[in-house]
Amino acid sequence: MKTVTIDRTFGSGGREVAARLAKMTGVPFFDNEIILKAAENFGVDVGVLKNNDEHYVGSLIYNLSMFGANGDYESSPVYRTYFAVSETVRKLRAENDGGIFLGRCADVILEGEGPIVRVFIYSSSMENRIARTLQLEDVSDGKAETFIQNKDKQRRNYYQFFTDNKWGAPTNYDIMLNTATINYDECARIIAQLAGN
Repeated sequence: MKTVTIDRTFGSGGREVAARLAKMTGVPFFDNEIILKAAENFGVDVGVLKNNDEHYVGSLIYNLSMFGANGDYESSPVYRTYFAVSETVRKLRAENDGGIFLGRCADVILEGEGPIVRVFIYSSSMENRIARTLQLEDVSDGKAETFIQNKDKQRRNYYQFFTDNKWGAPTNYDIMLNTATINYDECARIIAQLAGN
């Protein structure tokens, strides 16, 4: 099976689709394990990695504070996190001869390292996204939509800063699936078929 990378809007069920795809195909699925392995392999504190994982803000002031006015990129938490995560993604893919990778710019990181299917999962129903968010996160009903928008903004800024690609643009993916109209199992079946399983 080809390597599969899945980007997703918050609350769309992208992680659930990835988990079902892994169960259906027997292919390893990597999400939070990437952070734990990156901490182990590069000696970076897990807390630092979690705080900077797909959370890049992207404002000019934030850039200057994180990277330093002298341009010392390598010592910044954002750069160290991205470096550790990207090297870990490459290593996990090589060790497992593929895999299913959730977020973290894996589609760009793994470009040229074997066959790959790039997937974007979204939901056109904010109501569905809010319901899922309320199940998974400690957030009130009245603040759920703002929470979702902030999470999407963090992911978009992180992705676009490190890849120079537009997050969610159809030209960057092989397929885009709407979980408001296609259930998780069917999404997983479609991806498995595209990936050759």
